Amino acid sequence: MHLRPATLQDLDGVLAIEVQSFPSPWSRQNFLGELANPHTHFLVAGPEPPAAWEVWGYIIFWLVIDEMHLLNLAVRPSRRRQGLGRRLLTQALAVARHQQATTAWLEVRPSNQPALHLYRSLGFVPVASRPRYYSDTGEDALILALHFTPSTS
Repeated sequence: MHLRPATLQDLDGVLAIEVQSFPSPWSRQNFLGELANPHTHFLVAGPEPPAAWEVWGYIIFWLVIDEMHLLNLAVRPSRRRQGLGRRLLTQALAVARHQQATTAWLEVRPSNQPALHLYRSLGFVPVASRPRYYSDTGEDALILALHFTPSTS
């Protein structure tokens, strides 16, 4: 598996995964906005070169001051349960640590058990909820946080 920064050429593949993954998918404009945002890190995963490129998954997160905010993470249905989401999130957390982030934040649907399992396995803990956060279903959002431990030198 190969990870790299997303480009405009990846958007069709990203959008296809987005529509298959979420009841209220982001629009092309949402993704274009993130590609242009200086706080955004947008990574895609796919096959190792020299294989023909296709997007298997992606992660979008912000690094602002000392915080990481996970905005979006999805994997193509045919590629799920192979460690791809974990690899994307682990890479994002490594970037955040390298940039001196102290905390990572995200919101997740309580009904999204595979995502909750992944986040908890990497050390995220629930800290609060946002009532009726998801307008499509009225479902609450769980707010999860991961506090990075200072590295020893």
